[in-house]
Amino acid sequence: MDCIINKRSIQYDSKNIKIVGKQIEFRDSESLLRYCKGQCTSAEEKAIEAELAASNELREHLHQLRLSLAIADDIELMEDVDVEAGYLRTQGIIKRNRANHFKVNVMRYAAMLSLPLLLSSFILGYLYWSQPMDEVVQYAEVTTPSGTVIRYELPDGSVVWLNAGTRLRYPVKFYADKREVELNGEAYFDVQANSESPFYVHTKSGMSVYVYGTRFNVNAYSDETSIETTLEEGKVNVIVPDLKGQVKLEPGERFSYDKATHQLQKSQVDVDEKTAWKDGKLIFRNAALPDVLKRLSRHFNVDIELQNKSGKEYRYRATFKDETLLQILDYLSKTAEMKWEQVQSVQKKDETFTKNKIIVTI
Repeated sequence: MDCIINKRSIQYDSKNIKIVGKQIEFRDSESLLRYCKGQCTSAEEKAIEAELAASNELREHLHQLRLSLAIADDIELMEDVDVEAGYLRTQGIIKRNRANHFKVNVMRYAAMLSLPLLLSSFILGYLYWSQPMDEVVQYAEVTTPSGTVIRYELPDGSVVWLNAGTRLRYPVKFYADKREVELNGEAYFDVQANSESPFYVHTKSGMSVYVYGTRFNVNAYSDETSIETTLEEGKVNVIVPDLKGQVKLEPGERFSYDKATHQLQKSQVDVDEKTAWKDGKLIFRNAALPDVLKRLSRHFNVDIELQNKSGKEYRYRATFKDETLLQILDYLSKTAEMKWEQVQSVQKKDETFTKNKIIVTI
């Protein structure tokens, strides 16, 4: 072993010990080395310590030897260290620390950005759930094509028949205090009785009908001059915009409201004539020819144009169920000098077709 300590070379072997050219005689250098390492027996330690007490140079040499051995141990320990592996481990720790630092920053910024969104969501949720239920009601709509009649059941179990060209709008869920629907067209209602929840039928003109459970018919087509309500069973209350009070109907009565003149009329009628359409029938009782043709037009989904060149007025009393339109026109022509001409549909620019048309001439 060669070591440089304070610019002085120390060499030792199993035979002798030298310090900078000076020779120090020592009987057993191996024993001195074991003494430094704490491996001597008690007898050897006593012998070495006696010689050390007698020689200053030997004590100095022992001190330098111990330093050399300590340095040798440090060098051996350093040689055992895997520097590359340690470097890679250190780099991994640095990267993990950086990643954790980045995550912490991201979470901090996310929290800062999410706070306004959280507050907004809380406020909106509070406003939503604090609103009255009638402000968040969802509606459904049923429309009947021309020339058809459909039967439909409402959320409360009430049944409604919709005539051709009718639109009915209603909430998907009725609430306890009232049941309301909006009607544009003609409908026959069979309302489930509920004394604590009135059933309202609102029309576009502003006239409304409300009941607690009964059967009645409402005719409220937008192209008609008047709105009619006919009661078959139970009681009906009619609310008119121009009337401060209400009009109550008894079974077999009809109430009519003229949209142009605002005139009101209540009278006894043949209920079957007003409600037979839901069963596929057409019943006329002293009906004027223009009214007959209008109902035929809606029932058969065809445009009918009347050209009354005679100026005469014709009224009819009849019942039809399975007859075709041409068969009905043939029947009507037996009481009047009537001719008709069919005009076939044509394709329009938007690739749709016009309705079939019949021109009736008297």
